[in-house]
Amino acid sequence: MSLADFWQRWQARRHERAVQRHRKHIKNRFGFGEDRKRAVEFFRALGGLEGCRGLLERFMVNIDHTIRDEEEKQEVFGIIQGFGAEAVPAIEEYLNRRDATRVPVTWPLRLLAAVAPPEQAVSVIIGTLEKLGTSYTTDPERKVLLVSQLAEYDDPRVVPTLISFLRDHRDEVQVEALGALVRRADERAREPMLDLLTDDETPLRIRAAVADALQKLDWDVKGFRKRVEEVLPEGLHLDRAGRIRGRWAGASGDVTDEAG
Repeated sequence: MSLADFWQRWQARRHERAVQRHRKHIKNRFGFGEDRKRAVEFFRALGGLEGCRGLLERFMVNIDHTIRDEEEKQEVFGIIQGFGAEAVPAIEEYLNRRDATRVPVTWPLRLLAAVAPPEQAVSVIIGTLEKLGTSYTTDPERKVLLVSQLAEYDDPRVVPTLISFLRDHRDEVQVEALGALVRRADERAREPMLDLLTDDETPLRIRAAVADALQKLDWDVKGFRKRVEEVLPEGLHLDRAGRIRGRWAGASGDVTDEAG
């Protein structure tokens, strides 16, 4: 090995150690604020994909001092926003990470909206949701927030994606998708909603939420009337025009409103 090769490898190892040290400091909720600040400055100077990756680590934790936590995150938000579209690949990686049971995504989703064109942001969110799928997860909040953010965009891909998450295995995600579809009032959702309402496997709470959504939208149950009459929760009925009326006897609040 030549002296130049040795020097290059030594420099690379030194750089990697620095990156790992600052990644540890920036997300140490029990550490000193000065250590986190030095880590932020390190990654700001580093820039590019690696710098954005490091800065995004700050959003993985909350420190006990709420005001300071908000201030630090706002500072990091501004730095990453300053990188513009260059930050999108790092944000996408963060949204898809699998190295933690819980991945907070509120701030990264705000960043995505701030730095990515709408079409690209929708592609990132849909790609992330497709990878997460509709199977059971111990971290439903990530999917709930992704679905909520997706619903903010006016894009032809949004409604079909929301429809697919009516069949998620976490009811928090189902209710969020349902609430978003109510706000959209796109009739492509009518039959999928009726399929969910009349499915024997649908839990009562979700069945009641779907019935409430259909009533809000004033959509009829054409093609499903007999089955709907069999499964409607107590307190609900169909009128002559085949529209759901009434209020679920077990309702303590409006579940589709809660989703919004």
